Amino acid sequence: MEFGAILRRKREERRMTQTDLAQRIGITQQSVQSYETGYKIPPLRVVVATADVFHCSTDEMIGREIS
Repeated sequence: MEFGAILRRKREERRMTQTDLAQRIGITQQSVQSYETGYKIPPLRVVVATADVFHCSTDEMIGREIS
């Protein structure tokens, strides 16, 4: 699973809108939408910020599984 799909799943699990998430991490709603659809690749600071909001690791946010 890629970042956009993970981002959307985690956001919806917490019943957050794209605008809610955008405000929490300091970006625009349009940026959240672009990341979720895969139109844009997020910078590292956004990956870290979303991991902080969702209380998970950056590895989990990018779909990296450690074996």
